[in-house]
Amino acid sequence: MPHRPRRLLTGSLAAASLIAGLLLLPAPGAAANEPLPEGPATLGDFAAASVPQWNFARANNNDPCWPESAFGPDGAPATGGGVQNWPNSDGGCAPHGAPFPTYYTAQKCSSDEIRVVFTLYQATSGFKPSGHRHDFEHVEVVWRKNGTDWTRDRLLLSAHGGHRVVSWADAESWNRDRGHAAKGLEHPRIFVGYGSHSMYNNQGGRKDVISAYTDEYRAADYPSWADQGGGLVEVARDSALQQRFDANAAAWGSADSNPGKMARESCSH
Repeated sequence: MPHRPRRLLTGSLAAASLIAGLLLLPAPGAAANEPLPEGPATLGDFAAASVPQWNFARANNNDPCWPESAFGPDGAPATGGGVQNWPNSDGGCAPHGAPFPTYYTAQKCSSDEIRVVFTLYQATSGFKPSGHRHDFEHVEVVWRKNGTDWTRDRLLLSAHGGHRVVSWADAESWNRDRGHAAKGLEHPRIFVGYGSHSMYNNQGGRKDVISAYTDEYRAADYPSWADQGGGLVEVARDSALQQRFDANAAAWGSADSNPGKMARESCSH
């Protein structure tokens, strides 16, 4: 499948990439893990206070598979791309830099736990011969109630059907104003694996084909906030959009962690 056209990285995006890659140093007066109060805070408030910054890597002279909507302009499920040989990670993915949605679900799982899951769709995952068309990957922010306040407790990162778990105190994150990064702040820094898109909370990994399935390369070359560009799209439990994902689940093949499924199962991760 031919590549779609590329967009040039703008000066503002390049500057944001530079900022995103700065060392995580404590800032004077920076509040860590700012709480939300019981009662006034809605599930929408928890989602807004959990918004991740996605970071995409360029490796081996190739751009990553850029996220896009899981549904096409005609409302049908996205057709996906074509898996390529390593190191080409972009087989018919969305134009680089194009706006894309982040699907989310916020749920109160128990009297003392709230979870917010954020999901991306990408047209391909991995490389020949083991890669596949379509990919859904997600991260999940788990909140715990402490007295009359709620604070972030841990971060779950999807990885090949399972999850990595990071204590919030150790989670690379941005403060509420998004001007300073450290550990244990407010908005998680998420690094999307270059090849098969496992989610990470740090930069690193290797660029070879085997590492794409074990310790894949990730970096802050192209940062993008989940609530900007295509923005946040809510997939509430039992909503029409969840039912739409459920009805079309087979169209995405082996990519079975679609946002509708996340709306049903996030509390059980």
